[in-house]
Amino acid sequence: MKNKKPTIGLGILSWKSHETITKTLNSYKKKKFKSLFDEAIIYFSDISKEDKKLAKKFGYKAVGSKNLGIAVGTENLAKALKTDYILIAQNDNPFVENLTFAKKHLEEAVKLLENKKADLVRMRHRWQVGEGFCDVEKYLKFFPAKSVDKNFIPSENHVKKENYSDSFRKKLLRFFRPFKAQSLKGRGVFIEKTPHKLFPEVIKKEGDFFIIDSSVINFSDQCFLVSRDFFLNVLMKFVNENPNKRTLNNFQVPEICLNSKWWKQQHFKIAQGQGLLTHNRFDGSFRKGHHAYKGKKQ
Repeated sequence: MKNKKPTIGLGILSWKSHETITKTLNSYKKKKFKSLFDEAIIYFSDISKEDKKLAKKFGYKAVGSKNLGIAVGTENLAKALKTDYILIAQNDNPFVENLTFAKKHLEEAVKLLENKKADLVRMRHRWQVGEGFCDVEKYLKFFPAKSVDKNFIPSENHVKKENYSDSFRKKLLRFFRPFKAQSLKGRGVFIEKTPHKLFPEVIKKEGDFFIIDSSVINFSDQCFLVSRDFFLNVLMKFVNENPNKRTLNNFQVPEICLNSKWWKQQHFKIAQGQGLLTHNRFDGSFRKGHHAYKGKKQ
């Protein structure tokens, strides 16, 4: 008897921001990204008739509730999906690759999860990172760039070539803040050509992916592929049992709860390949410095 082919679901978390999600869904439609999934759902916080109409227009199942925050919304989205593996994205994560590559990338990512070589696969693009990405900036405060990958885009990461070299300041930081330096090693995958050779104790190469120890890379909710069971019964279980004093509008946030000593101590295997999605928001930002801050007139 042949092994059953694993199923993959696409889940998108959204709150208002119709201009942003429309552009994101159009990017999926244009390159038929949705066709790679067995199930596709949009979870709307403060779900409205307009939300349902939008989901129907693009061929997605719409579910939702009043706004219960990111943690509950993401958990409810995962529960609504019934597939073995789930790709959790947000309404500002457009697709930036081609369908042929995406199919191969997803299949390889699922194999990593199936074979227990990874616990979570990041799906944010390694090079086309989009807005709000500061991992390389943080990395270069402590480390020099040894061999910059030809695909690295400095402007996407807000760094300049003069930041690449080592310096007395960086050496001092590595000496006086060794634990902080250690925690940033995983960020090297976003600039270095061969980060697994620089930090072999915490980064391994597996096919087209790097497998990074969670002690040196943070949890990010900016699009990831994971088994439904692991997400609900390990990650969300921890979030629910360990509420953080830091909240967003009095709601728990997985990124805040999970980026803790516990996350580092679990030594989860976090995979990063080229990635498929970026980050681009056009309306409804809650960040005051953002061009699409919801407090501004659109």
